[in-house]
Amino acid sequence: METAVTTPEIKKLHSRINSEIGKAIAEFKMIEEGDKIMIAVSGGKDSLCMLHFLKAFQQKAPVNFEILAVNLDQGQPGFPDHILPELFQSWEVPHHIEFRDTYSVVVDKIKGGKTYCSLCSRLRRGVLYDLAKKFGCNKLALGHHLDDLIETFLMNAFYSGQLASMAPHYQTDKEGISVIRPLYAIEESVIAAYAATMEWPIVPCNLCGSQDGMKRQYIKDLLIKLQADNPQIKSSILNAMRNPDPNFLLAPGLWNGDIPSSVR
Repeated sequence: METAVTTPEIKKLHSRINSEIGKAIAEFKMIEEGDKIMIAVSGGKDSLCMLHFLKAFQQKAPVNFEILAVNLDQGQPGFPDHILPELFQSWEVPHHIEFRDTYSVVVDKIKGGKTYCSLCSRLRRGVLYDLAKKFGCNKLALGHHLDDLIETFLMNAFYSGQLASMAPHYQTDKEGISVIRPLYAIEESVIAAYAATMEWPIVPCNLCGSQDGMKRQYIKDLLIKLQADNPQIKSSILNAMRNPDPNFLLAPGLWNGDIPSSVR
């Protein structure tokens, strides 16, 4: 069984995370009657936090839904494959462990010091979609938090010339599976603090972390510097993503009326 919420510090963090997840679920209709949700659990703090709260939400929600925790063992050397099965059993969560050696594929394909993240992510997501269909899950829950959304937003603006981030809830084009991100409005530091106080066993990802010079790390460092001058900058960027003003953007379609009013 999981550790009970006891100390004032844990209660405060628990209340904050629980409130944000509840608002996210309600605002974006992430969970509905009869859903079967596959929760992607890497073993990191984010996915464990998501699993913890969705399991608790399942017990008190006004709708009935199922959850299935799935871990994709990607064949990374030294991966502690005993931790998650033991945790799933102690948390009494339906689960599945899938082994796919995507690690060897990534290392073989990516040469010359290039980063692994993009290919690794695509391979992992493809396997997760396949598993969701295999187990009859209509939704896939991913543990992306506010920092992930902001970093993606800035990377798209800086390097791809797009105003885009990660959608809290969307349906895949081919697979017909809805992807939900219940942690999308929660800062990484809050999740990290909660995971530390709960003393969960964290499984680190050493594949990406072993590389230097990644653009995402540059964005992370930039945000740290900006936050030193403006502690509210992350909430401000979140509000900016929530409140785009098409009247002051540069897409010709906005002026010509070619873009649907629903996004204007």
